[in-house]
Amino acid sequence: MNALRNPFAIHRIFHPTDFSRDSQVAFAHALKLALVYRAELTIMHVDPTVSPEGFEDFPRVRPTLAQWGLLPETSSKGDVTTLGIRIRKVRALASDAKQAIIHHLTTAPTDLMVLATHKHEGAARWVHHSLAEPVSREMHVKTLFVPSNVAGFVARETGQTSLHRLLLPISSEPSSQPAIDAATALVSQLSQPPVTLTLVHAGKEADVATLALEQKADWSWNQLFGKGDPVEWILAAGAEFDVDLIVMATKGQDSLLDMLRGSTTERVLRGARCPLLAIPAPLI
Repeated sequence: MNALRNPFAIHRIFHPTDFSRDSQVAFAHALKLALVYRAELTIMHVDPTVSPEGFEDFPRVRPTLAQWGLLPETSSKGDVTTLGIRIRKVRALASDAKQAIIHHLTTAPTDLMVLATHKHEGAARWVHHSLAEPVSREMHVKTLFVPSNVAGFVARETGQTSLHRLLLPISSEPSSQPAIDAATALVSQLSQPPVTLTLVHAGKEADVATLALEQKADWSWNQLFGKGDPVEWILAAGAEFDVDLIVMATKGQDSLLDMLRGSTTERVLRGARCPLLAIPAPLI
């Protein structure tokens, strides 16, 4: 892989949370990725009604790391740094989640945001229509959406990963290469072979010959071609192959901003039964 593309360099991870049980799966993914990339993990909650004591208690980082067998049960806060990660908890005393998150990301940009999506809502309460535009367009941030009603590729109880089958919708516009690069970089860090990466053509058929597909032992690349609604093809392929992750390139108004207008990303997110990683197209 061309190192100049630097597809998935993760030093800072941002995880907004509402402290709900639904958000625990997303928290496990954020914490695991912080461990793998030895990154700083910022956990943010916007709720003036939560007491400082309650805020410090959730999400419970050290008990989770102890449950995963990475720290003793009697560990201290300082012990977390021995794992190569740094945890920051941000309590924003504001009733407007949008303004609080935008302010934080403006002053402290992140490489990856990890969000829970709640069943039947498609997008997390953090990413309603008034929050989607500034986060996706102004912040231009990679986002991992983790449905609350699925196990995902990180086991909450053990921290073990299971990332063997990935689905990559491809199109000519935006370029699918950033998503492909991110997917291959991620599985290189998290997966044990075999790994199957399936390209599904969404919309106008892309020229696969122009795409750089990394080749490794025990990796296989498949292609699916279909006519009609690309979302139906993507969701059908995801169900048929029981994929662990969908990775999609997104662009401007075709990404998170258009969630409530029926964009491809939003419709896939609503129907997906696995996490979805959205990779913004490079700014021109």
